Amino acid sequence: MSGTSGTSGTSGTSGTSGTGIVVGPDSTAGGSDINRPLLISPGTTPIENLPETLPVFPGQAWPGLAGAGWPTLPQAKSRDTDWELSKFVTAVLGEFVQQSIGTTQPRTWSNLLDRDNDKYDETGTQKELEELRSLIDYRGAVFDEAMAQRAGMLTYMRGILNFTENSHPATYRLCMLAFKFAEFQDMYWKRVFQRPRPSRIDPAIIPPIEVPGHSAYPSGHACEGMMVALTLEQVLPATFVPTGTAEAGPLRIMARRIARNREVLGLHYPSDTFCGFKLAARAMPLFLSAPTVRGKPPEPSTAAAAPVPPEQEWPQDPVTLAKGKPNEIVAVGGNTIHPGGLLSAARAEWA
Repeated sequence: MSGTSGTSGTSGTSGTSGTGIVVGPDSTAGGSDINRPLLISPGTTPIENLPETLPVFPGQAWPGLAGAGWPTLPQAKSRDTDWELSKFVTAVLGEFVQQSIGTTQPRTWSNLLDRDNDKYDETGTQKELEELRSLIDYRGAVFDEAMAQRAGMLTYMRGILNFTENSHPATYRLCMLAFKFAEFQDMYWKRVFQRPRPSRIDPAIIPPIEVPGHSAYPSGHACEGMMVALTLEQVLPATFVPTGTAEAGPLRIMARRIARNREVLGLHYPSDTFCGFKLAARAMPLFLSAPTVRGKPPEPSTAAAAPVPPEQEWPQDPVTLAKGKPNEIVAVGGNTIHPGGLLSAARAEWA
């Protein structure tokens, strides 16, 4: 009813779009959207010399003659913070798909995985199905958690750090961008590899919820969860995740837990999960290179000013994959980030 969970309203963040009548300083009753009807309002001075006994007031349209001399406000361009978040995230995807890393064999979003070397191993599917069968007994213990994480992955990540869209707006936007960039990629690769869900092969796996229609490999929850974890590692002070400890830190542990719960529900093979982690690790350099994230170098200025020490991307620990498989390097660190970018703004919120 309050709209805080997002289930009862359009955005769920402000509470103005929930069901029923909402009363507050920035809301209108009944509807799902704020609206401002401006019709004909009576003036304050009655019309003189009319025969009626009750006063008659002239109608006033907005702004009427009074608005003729009003100055315009000093703002020429719209601001990113004015955008509805979902539309802002969609717009910035256009930046991500234009980024490339390296010169000899540039890496772009569409070649982060290799169609041959990174495809799933069909010969190992039966062994994976045996593991998924053994996980069925754990469904009762994890079901409520897994269902909450189904659409509320960021809610769990935020719970570790106790931040909201209002308390840390730049951090929140950065996480939403990381999530959407990861989702964009994992959906692309799912369509490339076309791996059937476990329950389409083994009827014993029958999941307790409806199986998504898109294919299994790589796991979207694994890719998106790890992408958000890696992004937050770039935001938080280094004392929170010291070098060499990230794999045992709360962010990556939560990302792995979210992904593992999808396996317990019978929606993913373990190899789906590891491919999702791999994709997130490889995507981080592209994500950080986007101008909206990294910021743009300041314009040259002739005015003398004290030099500001530049901030830099921090090195990050490799991501551990399956036992016996090499860790996936997160190839970031050392690149300059600039004021005006979301990463710099997000770090300032935690300083």
